[in-house]
Amino acid sequence: MSIESQIETALFARAAALVLSPAWPIAWPNNTFTPVVTGYLAVNHLPNGARRVFIGSAGPHHRLGLLQVSVFAPLNKGASPATEIAGKVAEHFPCDIRLGSGPVAVRVTQAPEIMAAMRNDPFWHVPVRISYECWA
Repeated sequence: MSIESQIETALFARAAALVLSPAWPIAWPNNTFTPVVTGYLAVNHLPNGARRVFIGSAGPHHRLGLLQVSVFAPLNKGASPATEIAGKVAEHFPCDIRLGSGPVAVRVTQAPEIMAAMRNDPFWHVPVRISYECWA
């Protein structure tokens, strides 16, 4: 398994472990999904490349990126319900949590950012950005 796929697997496993009541379905990248009018989450991995840290050495590299979990809530219910779900997503990814197992470990580097909400008919869209790093 490549380093990149191990990073993604660790991030997606944590996202899949999020428990909301009532449960919200999750749209995963490159999988068929039909949006649910009662709301859903969408997960996207945004790697930001690898940085070579040591000259004359083959490793490790410093790998940075974002996991974006978007909350898609029904329109015309006010902003607060979607913001509440976004807050629960953020709480699920606390700063310094270690994700993964084996030689590849992913660490959340700061408190997740709840971004500005926007109308995305027929939903109210609130992105949550989770910054991570990995040394591998």
